[in-house]
Amino acid sequence: MAEKSSHGLPPNKSPHSYPQTEPNATPAFQLNHRADSSHLLKKIRRRLTEHGPITFRQWMEVALYDPTYGYYAADIKRVGMGGDFITSISIGRCFGLLLARRLAGFWKECGKPDTFHIIEPGAHDGSLCADILDEARAFCPEFYQAAHYHLIETTPALRRAQEKKLGNSLSGKYTTHTALSDIHGLHGAVLSNELIDAFPVDLIRFEHGQWWQLLVEETQEGPQWLPTQCQAPELRGFCQSLGTSFPEGYTTEYNPGITRFTQEASAALAKGLFITIDYGYHADDYYHPDRCTGTLQTYHKHQKSDNPLERPGEIDITCHVDFTRLTTAAESAGFESPTLSPQASYLTQHARPWLLSLETSPTDETPALLRQFQTLTHPAMLGTKFSVLEMQK
Repeated sequence: MAEKSSHGLPPNKSPHSYPQTEPNATPAFQLNHRADSSHLLKKIRRRLTEHGPITFRQWMEVALYDPTYGYYAADIKRVGMGGDFITSISIGRCFGLLLARRLAGFWKECGKPDTFHIIEPGAHDGSLCADILDEARAFCPEFYQAAHYHLIETTPALRRAQEKKLGNSLSGKYTTHTALSDIHGLHGAVLSNELIDAFPVDLIRFEHGQWWQLLVEETQEGPQWLPTQCQAPELRGFCQSLGTSFPEGYTTEYNPGITRFTQEASAALAKGLFITIDYGYHADDYYHPDRCTGTLQTYHKHQKSDNPLERPGEIDITCHVDFTRLTTAAESAGFESPTLSPQASYLTQHARPWLLSLETSPTDETPALLRQFQTLTHPAMLGTKFSVLEMQK
């Protein structure tokens, strides 16, 4: 069992019944003014008072993605030692270097098509794009010539960061989009890194012999949890699939964005590779009865915080990925031949020719790249924290 996480749920309450908002409805509040997190919290609380309880998924969506005040909207460094968390990309360019070589290998397997589209949903500030294309240009100019990168990013601040990072050196080699659904029928690869863990989720709790959805309501003490009957058919079906062999108060998550993501990824590709890198578990481990508080986590300055309802816009909110469900959804969308590997195994497999080349032709950068490779693959670092799902269409 991997370590359990806590998301600050209060002591169990007697369940209530409350009419739930439609599962895909737009939240009743729209935040359009610049302010700090305390002002954002006040805005949300006022909307809760005026419109009633909302799903946690709606709360998470606004807290992370509101275009003005959301966690990813602010012009603040979130990634790296000075931010809230580190990623494989922030370790250095080795991660993109190895992915570039995997993509180039697949391009060769496909007969070296004249154009090869690399599509990255959740492209953040464009760092991975820069690392992949820079490495392609250096080690395989023929692949670099064929490659065209598509960055998918909804947040205006991050799109501005992409332009700043990529605008001069890689002009003409990339296109920016606001939605994966804008892309159809290309030949290439869909590549995502730590994307699905940031999809807004619904929270559910097993209590009194059945599943309840946790809404967020306004109280005199501030936003609190409100258990309610699950009314959305999709959520009810998911709860039924879990069964009832869980301890009282067992809480977990449901990620409704997985199905749409795999469908849009499949529509974007007429033929190609689907690579998803994230942290998560197989279903048997994800929903193990001992994982009684689920996987929802919040981070600020590399520290886990206790309550996902505090400081909206300041803290990162994230969940592990159910790789069993992701694989099933991807197969239903048209992908096949799934392989799921720890990041250490995946990167080591595709690093072998590169590592051999370093032995024969080392450079001044070689020691730094090898340190990055060790961080990416060491079991005590990032090697087993992340998994890589690869499929083809």
